[in-house]
Amino acid sequence: MGLAVGAASADDSNFGLGFMLGNPSALSARIATSGTNAVDLLLGYDLYAPEQDGVLYLGGDYLWYNYSLIPVSRGRLPVYYGPGIQATISSEHASVGIRGVLGLEYQFANAPFDLFLEVGPGINVIPNTDPNVSAGFGARYFF
Repeated sequence: MGLAVGAASADDSNFGLGFMLGNPSALSARIATSGTNAVDLLLGYDLYAPEQDGVLYLGGDYLWYNYSLIPVSRGRLPVYYGPGIQATISSEHASVGIRGVLGLEYQFANAPFDLFLEVGPGINVIPNTDPNVSAGFGARYFF
């Protein structure tokens, strides 16, 4: 069972592709590994990187979904959370770090779409330790 529900093709879907607007603004790919777990991948451009005018952002998270925390009358509204890794690359600087992510995702009852809002506090560990926070709002279509 995929993470999106309702439409005929969404029940069998394990792959969603869309975007996230925020810090960073990115393409978002969600791959379900089970009914309550997924891998989320981000490829984007971080416009607010303090050391540059903008940098390429790469990220990946392993997520757990809690579907019973917030009941809704139509669709589903799970809370998700998990650990992740992040990297930023520019012409003058590169960093690698770890992060945690906490989000809320609305899965439509009769369409293969979702909407999500998430925050990801993290810390760069290479080349030095610098705290950071990512946050964004996005949408995905499930194939």
